[in-house]
Amino acid sequence: MSLPHAPDALVIGGGVIGCAIARELATTRRVVLLDRGPLGGEASSAAAGVLGVASGDDDGPRLALRQASLARHPALAAALRDETDIDVGFARTGAVAVAGDDGELAACEARAARRRAVGFAAERLSAHELCVLEPLVHPGARGGVLYPDDAVVVAERLVTALADSARRRGAVLVPGLHVRAIERAGDRVLRVRAGDEWVAPGIVVLATGAWGASAIAGLDVVPPVVPVRGQMMALRPDRSPARVLTAGNAFLVPRPHGEVWVGATFEDAGFMKAVTPDGLRELASHVERLAPALATAPIVRAWSGLRPSCPQGPVLGRVPGVANLLVALGHHRNGVLLAPISAEAVVACADGVPPPDATVPFLLG
Repeated sequence: MSLPHAPDALVIGGGVIGCAIARELATTRRVVLLDRGPLGGEASSAAAGVLGVASGDDDGPRLALRQASLARHPALAAALRDETDIDVGFARTGAVAVAGDDGELAACEARAARRRAVGFAAERLSAHELCVLEPLVHPGARGGVLYPDDAVVVAERLVTALADSARRRGAVLVPGLHVRAIERAGDRVLRVRAGDEWVAPGIVVLATGAWGASAIAGLDVVPPVVPVRGQMMALRPDRSPARVLTAGNAFLVPRPHGEVWVGATFEDAGFMKAVTPDGLRELASHVERLAPALATAPIVRAWSGLRPSCPQGPVLGRVPGVANLLVALGHHRNGVLLAPISAEAVVACADGVPPPDATVPFLLG
């Protein structure tokens, strides 16, 4: 297809972040979104859809950012259902942090105390209470903490619904088209080469996930992004936990239709998406650590994805020195969670109005 030559906004990247931004921009602008592959085909489609806030490791501004974005998910899910008739599966199922020994229990309780001090619900569970609440949990667990307000969403449905909503608002979404170069003059992007065509947009938004600006000539001003591989597998057990179970990097996520997803690994493997024997062994150890009763469940599939990591990430907003270039990069394992507030921040920066307070520590300019 021939691209619009001069859209108001060009979004590069069609994962959950790019689709959320395109949807918001399309309320007031003519928007084109391009992706090198299928929409949502990278980290977004690999994500478990855990909207973990209180149960996560972050404190300070990162915790505030997660909390603010989670607060936006219920309204977003309702709006997408109304606009597209797609149920994205948002549910406040809660999450349980499981402590396998006394050291882990002390760390769990310390985190729970910090969470309660800033207003989160965090319920300490004895070993007996934990096993009553989640009978599949490791019988030797020393206890844990229930975070009732953490939530889940079906990530692939969320991407599909955001893309559908963006189209309904007039955005043109084009998968399978590689952006090769950006031509700048002074403090502005003049035009963008997509495939064999040149496009001259009013603003450009980079939401390219783990690839960042690495494959686009002329974008040396953008902070570098590092891919972090994560492997996961899906089990189909006879019984599933009622809520997310987590301990360190290990988590089990009950899914619609009876699957339980097991995650995750964190690997420096460049851009090699692969499922490996080492990765499967690590995932199996996560099952043994959290719910060994699931160790005999069939593995129905395994996959991997590349998380986009920035040391200071995420990074949002206008790129200093380039007036019409904006970014939403470096969300690491939190792209699905942070999509609503990231889109809101980018659109605010594009409009020249104050972005959400929680995003201010993560703005580039």
